[in-house]
Amino acid sequence: MPDFRRGWWALLLISLPCLLGARQGSPPLPPGGFHSPSPQAVAWPAGPGQALVTSRCLFCHEAELIVAQRLTPAQWDKEVHKMVKWGAPLTPEEQRLLAAYLARHYGPDQPPYQPRPLDLPRQR
Repeated sequence: MPDFRRGWWALLLISLPCLLGARQGSPPLPPGGFHSPSPQAVAWPAGPGQALVTSRCLFCHEAELIVAQRLTPAQWDKEVHKMVKWGAPLTPEEQRLLAAYLARHYGPDQPPYQPRPLDLPRQR
C-alpha cells in the first residue's frame, strides 16, 4: 500500500500560503487595522552552511522561524532530518553541514532571540 502521508504534507506546505493569505497583493487594511511589518532581514553569519540556509530553508519558511530557536546540536540534527523527510532538498553531507552551522550559531549558549518590536499606528 503506498504511503500517502508524504503527499499530504507536501500538499499542505504548498497550500499553506494560500490558506493564510498572500502578503503581496493583499487587499488594503480597513481604517484602524494593522499588519505585521515585512520580516526583518537576517544577517546570516558567514561560514559553511550559510548558503544552505538561504537557498534550501527560506523558500519554505521565514528566517525568524530559524533564528528564534536555540537548539542543541542533536536537536538541530533532528530538525534538519525532519525537514528532509518533508521534502527539503539536502544531501546527507549538506544535512550534516547545515545542522552544524545552525547549532554553532543558534544553539542554547547563544543569547535569546530579540524580535523587532511592531510599529503599530497610534489610535486617535
